[in-house]
Amino acid sequence: MDMQTLTETNYFELFGLAPRFSIDLNSLERAFRQLQSEAHPDKHASNTQSEQRIALQQSTLINDGYQTLRNPTSRAQFLINLSGKTETAQALSNSFLMAQMEWREAIEEATACRDVVVLEALSKRLKHKITLQVNELAATLDLQGDFAAAELRVNELRFYEKLRLEIGEALDKISS
Repeated sequence: MDMQTLTETNYFELFGLAPRFSIDLNSLERAFRQLQSEAHPDKHASNTQSEQRIALQQSTLINDGYQTLRNPTSRAQFLINLSGKTETAQALSNSFLMAQMEWREAIEEATACRDVVVLEALSKRLKHKITLQVNELAATLDLQGDFAAAELRVNELRFYEKLRLEIGEALDKISS
């Protein structure tokens, strides 16, 4: 890997994967382990400082790429960016924003009441919503190639992920 590769990396190419939203996570994992074993800085400890620095940069790039492709939201955003499509961000619908407010109110109420059962039920419902959103994102990117719609779905998915964190934090707060 040369310095140009370090700055203009297509993570899909790096890991030998087709640039698609739906990827084989096991193949990603295998490619990550292989690349990391070759580039790990410890393997280059006897090299010059310059070579050690490049090995560290490669290792960091491999880790960043792995984290990006492993996560559905960041993988989708990377695909959108890779496409070169710079659509203007679409506004989230009023109904979606209202639903977010309802989710937050339900989380706040359950947290205030210290109701673990309700929080766990909300968590289960949210997990289902995230699964549906990821499936819709896969269809939007892989089947339709609609990057503008995908950008909107990514933004919605980010909201759902924030809600998942809020529920997790609320459950931690209640159990401590």
